[in-house]
Amino acid sequence: MSNMINLELRKLGLKEKEVAVYLAALELGFDSVQNIAKKAGLSRPTVYEIIKALTAKGLMREIRRQGAVQGERSYFSAQSPDALLGLLRVQKREVEEREREFVRIISALRAKYNLTGQTEIRSFTADEIKFLLDDFSQSQTEDIYFIGSDANALKIWHAKLPEIKKRLGSVNLKEMKKNIPGALIIYDKLIYLPAAEKSALLIENKSIVELIISLLS
Repeated sequence: MSNMINLELRKLGLKEKEVAVYLAALELGFDSVQNIAKKAGLSRPTVYEIIKALTAKGLMREIRRQGAVQGERSYFSAQSPDALLGLLRVQKREVEEREREFVRIISALRAKYNLTGQTEIRSFTADEIKFLLDDFSQSQTEDIYFIGSDANALKIWHAKLPEIKKRLGSVNLKEMKKNIPGALIIYDKLIYLPAAEKSALLIENKSIVELIISLLS
């Protein structure tokens, strides 16, 4: 069990010595750096630096108490294990931000990549729609088309328009009510949202996009 706990805490981004100090403090309750160091099997200066790092992560706290002989002293305690959820949420936000940044980088690279004569069609599941939303927010054109009769299907895409406007300076949104089985979103690419499904198709070909736009005129 101990090895499993160590492994899981390491997965949260804690270093081996940070895990040792946190578990030692968890067992001891409020105690001195010296006793925590002894319990963890580490030197006092090392443990003091680790405690500072764990405190910054919200996993430990300090309390100062007045001693009968030596005056005020610092004691430290591990925060409740529930605090580990906060660490996990921070990691999740960081991963999501890295994913969004990666999507923006890929979008920028695609703008420089010559796709003439090539067609790329990809499907996105319900769990992957957020990546498609991020791609849409990086539109290389301010001319946006929303086509379909289901306003709810386009609601989350409307929410991305301010990002495009902020980046490009303006957005020229053209909404067309059409009785089609789903919805179309056209920017420098084309997104098809099939009716009654939470999946989507991305068509990435300049000629096809221009052809569809010409048929809408």
